[in-house]
Amino acid sequence: MREHKALRLIICIIAVVFVAHQVYSSAYKPITTVSAEYYTAVEGFQINGIVIREEKIITSDTAGTLHFTLSDGERVAKDGVIANIYSNAEASVTVNRIEQLNARIADIEEMQSYNDVEAADITLVNNKVSNSLNTMLRGIASGDFSSVEVDSAELLTNISRRQMITGEQTDFSARLAELKSELQSLNATLPQPIGSIRTDTSGYFVSGVDGYENVLSCENIEAVTPQYLDSLKSEVVPSNAIGKVVSGYTWYIAAPVNISDSLKYKAGDRLTLKTTLKSSPELDVTVEKINTSQSEDAAVIIFSCQQMNSELASIRNGSMTIINNTYSGLKIPTKALRFQDDKTGVFVRSGMTIKFVGVNVIYRTDEYIICEQQVSSDTVLRLYDDVVVKGKRLYDGKIVD
Repeated sequence: MREHKALRLIICIIAVVFVAHQVYSSAYKPITTVSAEYYTAVEGFQINGIVIREEKIITSDTAGTLHFTLSDGERVAKDGVIANIYSNAEASVTVNRIEQLNARIADIEEMQSYNDVEAADITLVNNKVSNSLNTMLRGIASGDFSSVEVDSAELLTNISRRQMITGEQTDFSARLAELKSELQSLNATLPQPIGSIRTDTSGYFVSGVDGYENVLSCENIEAVTPQYLDSLKSEVVPSNAIGKVVSGYTWYIAAPVNISDSLKYKAGDRLTLKTTLKSSPELDVTVEKINTSQSEDAAVIIFSCQQMNSELASIRNGSMTIINNTYSGLKIPTKALRFQDDKTGVFVRSGMTIKFVGVNVIYRTDEYIICEQQVSSDTVLRLYDDVVVKGKRLYDGKIVD
């Protein structure tokens, strides 16, 4: 009996010790690590750029319902049609549906013409499905409902492609016939437009008008001084404005700066601006002019640019960075940096031990540093190494759990 009690006591002690060890292990971590990642840091000068373009407001007093033939930011030729005019809104809805049907029919016919299913990369197709779904969800979450129709159509196309590759559905003939039948029916009932709106200049069509179209002009960039920008006011947007056309190959960015900062640059300098735009994260620009204030304590740098797309045609101002230098390498937290035997380096985890490896710091901030990516070896920091950022009594060869 006593033996059973002693055995139970031993088992309880072992259980308590085990639980205590597990709790201690989960609560106490001898070291904390982060992965070394490749990163490019930008060192530069922050500005707020005001965009100056050649823009012409398009107006219309014609009664009826407008159906735009161009997407926002789409290129239009001289004398090109911007919008057709219909007598009622139902006709515009019908045209929208016809455009959707034509796009869907083209997608299905393209899929059916591709017979080499075995050569298709299912991973790539799955990624396209995930990306298009995420793009649509982000648009909905951010309130950008204008893009949902396009995003959902792309998602449907990618799902259909996956179905064909995986064999879930290989024959879309019935669906194709159904779409073509609906298209034929809609074309038969669609009334002819009662008019159209054309542009007398080529460029990019933008549906938005902000009132600066006739205030800011490429012809008077010499007049864009600090005083001019301080007094800048928009005009009243015409009530019959339906959009504008951005023309010309060269446009400008005006950036107000301190006079001391303007001295770092001169006319003719070729620079790169970093932006927050998805379509144009970097812009190649040239310093055209530097206009000073009357008191000569402030200035405006005028940059010229010849890159253009739908997003650039729509913005009026935004935060930008004049890139002075870029630093590419392995990014790790600054607090991971250590000094041992007069050498600069970091501790990295290798299995159950940690080791000290040297680093060459090429860029530093309070939060992180960029280290030169050297030829891979056991004595230097490597991509994806687990770098120790927190730990006590660290030394080369220390064993850690």
